[in-house]
Amino acid sequence: MLRSGSPGLVRQELAAWAAGNEMTRGTARAAALAAAPARKGRRAGMRVQAREISHGRTRRAVTAAIRAGMTSCTALTSELAKHRTVIDRNRHRPRKAKCASTFPRAGRADTATRIAPAVITLANTPA
Repeated sequence: MLRSGSPGLVRQELAAWAAGNEMTRGTARAAALAAAPARKGRRAGMRVQAREISHGRTRRAVTAAIRAGMTSCTALTSELAKHRTVIDRNRHRPRKAKCASTFPRAGRADTATRIAPAVITLANTPA
């Protein structure tokens, strides 16, 4: 939900959101570079990937650092580098449903394509 009321402010708000999101991802990439490789497990000795650093935790840490007036990016990235998320869980068998579904399967006769006109609205005016 955008708070802006005019198309120009909507563009500005979207650009600010994209810039802030990319800065947060950049901080996560810097934290991944600063992190020491894992000592044990599947990824032992391998460098840390940026997706192993939580985006939500990074966003909260950056917001807290800005509010506190912290100017050291090194302290922020070294703190973030200590916390990693587990990626690529190794499932040894495929997931199975506990029981079969009681609903009948939909066939071609049950599905129909419907085409409706779309109306896109920006700042309470149709685009």
